[in-house]
Amino acid sequence: MSEDRTLFGDGRYPDAGPLAVLARLGFVAAAAAIVVAIYLPAELVPDFVRSPRLQHFAAFYVATLLGLAAMPRARLRNVLTGFGLFATVLQAARLFTGSQPEALMDNWVADLGGIWAAAAPVVVERFRRRFPRPPRNSA
Repeated sequence: MSEDRTLFGDGRYPDAGPLAVLARLGFVAAAAAIVVAIYLPAELVPDFVRSPRLQHFAAFYVATLLGLAAMPRARLRNVLTGFGLFATVLQAARLFTGSQPEALMDNWVADLGGIWAAAAPVVVERFRRRFPRPPRNSA
């Protein structure tokens, strides 16, 4: 299949195309921002929304979307498992800093919710592709 540099074309997009590179940079930046935000003192982390759970949800939602864009040929299951492990390791590591287990569990559930919410449209689209449209009559 030939390379297709258009955004919504049918051809294979090049691995070193500008959008592919931008998706990978965004993914790395989002993952790094999550790690930094978790280990910074709470007063240094900007509040984008008032709820800490919603912040966790939004951070992992955006990071998962960027991860799916950065790894288009990876299996969805592998990407989601990787993000789930990432969230689990980060929250488990905070146990050693003296954080309350109940709060960490709530954060972890919010992280997983963001991951699942980002994956839902991909799963639905794959389900819809199983039902091809009938051909239109050109009468």
